[in-house]
Amino acid sequence: MSIYNETMELPIMIENDIRDIKQLGMEWVENMLTSDITYTKAGSLKFLLHGRKPSEQSISIKMGRFGEFLTKEMIQRKDNLELLTCGIQQINNKKKDVDLIFKDETNKIIYYRELKANIELDTEKIPATVDKCKEIKSSLQITYPEYFIDCAVLNWSVYNRTILKSGVSNIKTIETSGIKIEHMEDFLRIVDIEWSEEEYYGYFREIGILINNSL
Repeated sequence: MSIYNETMELPIMIENDIRDIKQLGMEWVENMLTSDITYTKAGSLKFLLHGRKPSEQSISIKMGRFGEFLTKEMIQRKDNLELLTCGIQQINNKKKDVDLIFKDETNKIIYYRELKANIELDTEKIPATVDKCKEIKSSLQITYPEYFIDCAVLNWSVYNRTILKSGVSNIKTIETSGIKIEHMEDFLRIVDIEWSEEEYYGYFREIGILINNSL
């Protein structure tokens, strides 16, 4: 007699998914730290104080891509979701960098997410972000006429906005313009993956320690 119990196996599978994603994320960061990182140079105060060290700004810029890596790994582990072409592509005869597009075939939904690690955008960047989202959404509606286009800015550096003290005005401005703002808790709900707020922030603290040890 089979002792397989699907309801018992499911939590284990989810736990393994998160464990694998976290491990791959750590490997991504380690590779990033050993790749083409800019170093402080003579003539700067940081070089004077600490010598030749990896530039914090350079690392922050590269870590901005970590959200794309993380979300794509989650999507590719779900049988009901399909990762679509991302990156530089032609949108209305213009080249646009499309951060994240994926499809839910069962429910006929195309998800487009503009990823932002830092929601504190410069004032002049807010209209550009809103226009970009609307233009890509419009293009997707033409390409996928039978699907609902779910468009949002994903601020993945926070689990939910209850923690936010700054950047709230930017969120209100963008959402008033018709583009919703989501955070990691919202994305996890879409991909149906369990990852608690405490564990999420704890994981990034580990990444922070790893990065600090290289500085």
